[in-house]
Amino acid sequence: MFKFQDPYFFALIPLIIYLFFRKQKKLGIKIPSVKKIKKYSLGSKKYLIGKYLIFISSILMVFALARPQMVSKENKIKRNGVDIVISLDLSFSMMQEDFKPNRLEKSKEMLEKFVSKRLNDRLGLVIFGGDAYTKIPLTFDNKMVKETIGKITINDITSNKRTAIGMGLGVSLNRLKNSKAKSKIIILITDGENNAGSISPEEATKLAKELGIKVYTIGIGAKEINIPTLLGKRTLKNTSLDENLLRNIAKETKGKYFRASDSKEFNNIFNEIDKLEKSKIEAREFYSKEEYYLPILKIALILLVLGLFFEFLLFIRLP
Repeated sequence: MFKFQDPYFFALIPLIIYLFFRKQKKLGIKIPSVKKIKKYSLGSKKYLIGKYLIFISSILMVFALARPQMVSKENKIKRNGVDIVISLDLSFSMMQEDFKPNRLEKSKEMLEKFVSKRLNDRLGLVIFGGDAYTKIPLTFDNKMVKETIGKITINDITSNKRTAIGMGLGVSLNRLKNSKAKSKIIILITDGENNAGSISPEEATKLAKELGIKVYTIGIGAKEINIPTLLGKRTLKNTSLDENLLRNIAKETKGKYFRASDSKEFNNIFNEIDKLEKSKIEAREFYSKEEYYLPILKIALILLVLGLFFEFLLFIRLP
């Protein structure tokens, strides 16, 4: 948008026109020398050059005083995202096929969808089995997080025959302890019970509570599983998942526990977490201004100097 910051200076233009074009008594002629006086008599238009240059210069100065400028409106967005660490169980039991194709692949599929929605958040990834380590530290690069999740296998953890839930939670807390985000959460996904690790789930839960970090726990696994036998498949109740532990972790940290016993429930869980932990976006309007008075003023001064030269030096006024 083009505008003049101080348009009231245009009121000077009628006064300038009046001063320059009012009728004056002709007291003499202007000549460049005492020779050829007739050529530079008042009947010649050449003596008006200086006057017109000064006039144009004066008008341009008024435009400069009015401060012409181009104003552009900008919307700057301040993102108050959530810092999220995903802690994923890679113990061998995650290859159980009560989800198609298996628990791990279904977890990865749901996580990729979830990560795609979190454009304003920093995301991190921790994997655990018998031990735990950080796969991805907190980052805004959700595309990279999504790609990494897609490539995960149980072989990324060497001790994958045991489950160290306390270690998975502890390493995740370590990624978040120095975070300055207003909301810090851990999404812990497991299908087992804690049976390894130097940090107990209770100790890790206490630390999460002290740090103000919420933990959303997801227990994955069908309530009944089919076990192949010589006589065919045998259906047994799934007792390997320690739901009481996961409920307690979520309760103590003001998070929430979810049970994913089928694909539909799994999908609904991530949709609910997405709604519970919304990022706050604040939009503010800013105006940038580009001033044009300076180049106009420079041109006006050049014309003024030329006008004064023609008016008072080149054409000499004689009485």
